[in-house]
Amino acid sequence: MVALTLALALAATLPSPPDPLPCRPLLFEPFVIPANNLVNFDVLDARAELSNPPATSEEQPRTVFGIKRHVGLGAGYDNGILHGSIGLYLTIAEVGRWNFGIPSPAVGFGRAEQYDAKQKRAVAKTQSTILISLVSIHYRGGYIHSLGMNWYVNLEQVFDSRANITESQFGFSFSRK
Repeated sequence: MVALTLALALAATLPSPPDPLPCRPLLFEPFVIPANNLVNFDVLDARAELSNPPATSEEQPRTVFGIKRHVGLGAGYDNGILHGSIGLYLTIAEVGRWNFGIPSPAVGFGRAEQYDAKQKRAVAKTQSTILISLVSIHYRGGYIHSLGMNWYVNLEQVFDSRANITESQFGFSFSRK
């Protein structure tokens, strides 16, 4: 606080500044940039980038991450329940011919024995269900030229939302990538 008071007192005792410097006109003319409408600096930058070829690696990458959409069908038999589905599979990684999937939806059916109170016995019933593919692995079998698609054999673990159980399925899927 004392330092601030001292600084203000010192500033008040200083003499006023001298008159400002006089201004005078400049003796040379300002330069003018000639108009050249044919120069586009974006094109020049692009041409400079194209003259340097991109660096290529000598090794092929072992893993390619990218989303692929597969449409497929699968079926299985677990815990006395026959089940099948048609669904969309999403894969995020590819190593060689193997693709690895993440959770994705499917519509399916389940045929299981349930107790019927009217008949007083177990009866096989078929019910529709929503299946969630928890994890899947797809092996690329080949390319179908007439469809323009790759075909895959897949093995997956699914969650049956109606029966509240997990099940395994074997199936086929197709993808454009």
